[in-house]
Amino acid sequence: MMKKNGKRTLRRGFTLVELMAATAIMIILVMFVTNIAINMLRAYDKTISTLSTNADSSMVLDPIQEDLLSASMPDDGNYWFEVRYESEISNLEKYSVPEFMFFSRPQDRVRRERGSKELLQGDMCAVAYKIEHKSPFGSKTSSNAGNLVYGFYRAVLNAKDTFQYALPYIIGQKGESETSGIPSKFWKGGEQIEDPSDGKKYNASAWRSEMQNFLVDGIVDFSVFFWFDDFTDGKTKIAVVNNSKIVQKLRDVYPDTSIVTFDKSLVASAGSVVFDENFGSKTLGALRSMDVSVTVLSPEGKELLQGLQEQRGSGEIETERFNEILLEHGATFSRSCPLFGGR
Repeated sequence: MMKKNGKRTLRRGFTLVELMAATAIMIILVMFVTNIAINMLRAYDKTISTLSTNADSSMVLDPIQEDLLSASMPDDGNYWFEVRYESEISNLEKYSVPEFMFFSRPQDRVRRERGSKELLQGDMCAVAYKIEHKSPFGSKTSSNAGNLVYGFYRAVLNAKDTFQYALPYIIGQKGESETSGIPSKFWKGGEQIEDPSDGKKYNASAWRSEMQNFLVDGIVDFSVFFWFDDFTDGKTKIAVVNNSKIVQKLRDVYPDTSIVTFDKSLVASAGSVVFDENFGSKTLGALRSMDVSVTVLSPEGKELLQGLQEQRGSGEIETERFNEILLEHGATFSRSCPLFGGR
């Protein structure tokens, strides 16, 4: 109570109703601002995830496309290109993990030997791609299931070693005489090659999935199919591994195109295609292009998968849970790559 001009005046405070109304308004404003902030963070996370998966897919598809554009297919009757389905890798389906091997002129090939200033002669290199489910940190920690990742590997053998070790398998100077020379004869053989990055000797089969050839992790599906001509009716056909899901999808997308399936491998020369190494009944024709699809996990998906692996104590988790992760956190990217002057 106070006096003003000789009169008493009272200073009024806020009533309970006014305080409650102000508090309610403040809560609404805070919730509104918080909701906006949460939505912005979600949008940011989604953008980062999209950018990450886009970048990861490009790290696979870009080198594949560039290598295939400069791939070599001499018209000498030998088989210079091969795709194989043999490995069963943890949760990945048996026919979703192809390895493919060919000869190319990559721009990023090694041009000098370790410690030498002289340029290596030649430009043709043996190239191999594959997926491995292993630790990228080396054998010391590979037993920890939480360290296991689905890694994509690209091995490029320098021109000198290609000429010395790989080409003899193609032209018949090495390997089993009763079968035709194909790239896997070298890559699955026991040749000892020296890696220029560390100067160590490696078995060719083991070297192609060493850390120095690692491209990116989180590649949980990798599929290919081929467009080819068999010189019989002038129509381009599709060749694909005998996987019911992939075949049905192709039939839905290309209902008027003939589809030829193979069970394990496809190899090609300049004028013929051989399915499952049945060289006695090779198909006269030529590969035109290869369509490649990869499914990439987002950073959240990778973290979730590794956590489940660690929790389970092995590299394989329940199939249903694995498929859920792919559906929620996976993104699929595709690209068509011309082959040997094809379409």
